[in-house]
Amino acid sequence: MTQRAATRCLLTLFLAGLAQAAGAARAQEPQTAGILRPSDRSVLQSGALQIIARTGEIWLDGKPIRQPQDRGGRQALSVSAPAGKHELLWKHAGGFQKIEFFVASGPTETPPGWKVYKEHPPQAECAACHAGEKDFRKSSIAETCFTCHEQKAFPAAHSHNSEVLAECVLCHDPHGSAERFHLRMTRETACKQCHG
Repeated sequence: MTQRAATRCLLTLFLAGLAQAAGAARAQEPQTAGILRPSDRSVLQSGALQIIARTGEIWLDGKPIRQPQDRGGRQALSVSAPAGKHELLWKHAGGFQKIEFFVASGPTETPPGWKVYKEHPPQAECAACHAGEKDFRKSSIAETCFTCHEQKAFPAAHSHNSEVLAECVLCHDPHGSAERFHLRMTRETACKQCHG
């Protein structure tokens, strides 16, 4: 086995162990991140806003939002909010989460330091990835992502192959983000998760 192949093998095993440990930690900890869309301190365009959250109470600017039918531990709500700053609160027996977002009335109106939120996948229904009580339509997150994304093009956009980064959600937010490429964090922070 060449040095490069051995290094790749060790990196693959390390990342697989990291993903497994992260999954086990998520399963044991109380879930305090209940709001899946939009992200904190993000800018949304005016019109119908889509909120995606785990099962629990949703409050917008101090008022409860009528709860839709639960879809396997998740809920999708369509709400309207006037231009300006808003507070979204998610409450559940296991914890709570509070975020702020800004509804812009024009394309250039954003508070300093806040970023425009981009939904992902654009124009798709929950059922494109999720199926009833089951988490995903496919057996893994990566297989779900490669339903739409070209797997052969993956190495051209990443410095790792798709087997090394099988858990796409370690870096990318499948519901959308205010960061480029739907990253959960800045690119530098994403790389430093493994590359210190």
